[in-house]
Amino acid sequence: MARSANVCKPVFQTRGTHKPLERKRSARFVLRAVRRKSEVIGNGADQSTRIAGMATCIHMAGVTRRFGSKTAVSDLDLEIQTGEIVGLLGPNGAGKSTTLNMLCGLVRPQSGEICLFGKDVRRHFIEIAQKTGVMLERPVFYEHLSVRRNLKLQARLAHRTVNVDRILGMAGILEFAGELARNLSQEMRQRLALAQAILTEPELLLLDEPTAGLNIESTQEIHQLLRRLVDEAGITVLFTSHLLHEVQDVCDRVAIMNEGRLAAVEPAKPLLSYDTSRLEVIVDHPERALKRLGGQTWLRRAELKSGHLDVWLEDGAAHQLTALLLGSGLQIVGIVPRRRTLKDYLMRVLNQPTPADTEDDAAEGDG
Repeated sequence: MARSANVCKPVFQTRGTHKPLERKRSARFVLRAVRRKSEVIGNGADQSTRIAGMATCIHMAGVTRRFGSKTAVSDLDLEIQTGEIVGLLGPNGAGKSTTLNMLCGLVRPQSGEICLFGKDVRRHFIEIAQKTGVMLERPVFYEHLSVRRNLKLQARLAHRTVNVDRILGMAGILEFAGELARNLSQEMRQRLALAQAILTEPELLLLDEPTAGLNIESTQEIHQLLRRLVDEAGITVLFTSHLLHEVQDVCDRVAIMNEGRLAAVEPAKPLLSYDTSRLEVIVDHPERALKRLGGQTWLRRAELKSGHLDVWLEDGAAHQLTALLLGSGLQIVGIVPRRRTLKDYLMRVLNQPTPADTEDDAAEGDG
């Protein structure tokens, strides 16, 4: 018989509070469904063999989901490759959580195609759920059980033999293993939710705000864990976040949603490169340099700030700047390009002014 998996865990259940007995009945019902599907699923091949034949882990084409008159997700096309971390960004109401809920089978789209591991989510839900770990925005626990008992019960429902303490250690919550779930702090609840998601060593992690409520140190620990799982185990991770630095630090690619539509998908590293049109220039005589720059057609703006110049140039004009300064007898101590940020890119995609653009507009208004 095939092993059932995360599909039996509370994180796969519909959001809301339920009595423990109701959750157990729901779990038994799902287990019966797994048994009925066992001949379809098979007894499970080696994980590395399964992954090796897959280039695309997540495929969404023309996906639309409406709630009444509101369109939460509209004509969404998204592909994520096996073994990468993708951050899903966007303002509140952009459709991020709805997209994750459709991927894990909690919400059905009105139109479009969703495939995980090359298989349709609706037709192969049980099989896909076996290989997927999910962390929802409001995770559900067995509140009357300890942290350790929560995971042990879920492993038992999944017919898995799991070293629960090892999983708790990976999630950084082992010292709270004997604590009742209802007594956990917000941070520890987040860690327990992550432990639930990785309990059965899934091939795909779908995480909704995985570091919400965590301090900087804890956030970095979670980032390191996700990066290690991808680099060493070859899993795929898609997570939503409103923290730009979080996505900036850990993701391979960034996907941006706005008003239910996918606005952009880009590799993270090029977005964070240096901007050679925005420079901090350190010279021996900054006041003199500022006067010399006046009237240059390739100069957008220049300001004197505490011993150095902040300079905005037209693209490709950095060499003209250095030539002018050196030709004027000035000694250049250093030129530091501004590092692009994910916030800059996000604001441009959402057609909102970046801080630099706002400063430019203010300067033009003053003139």
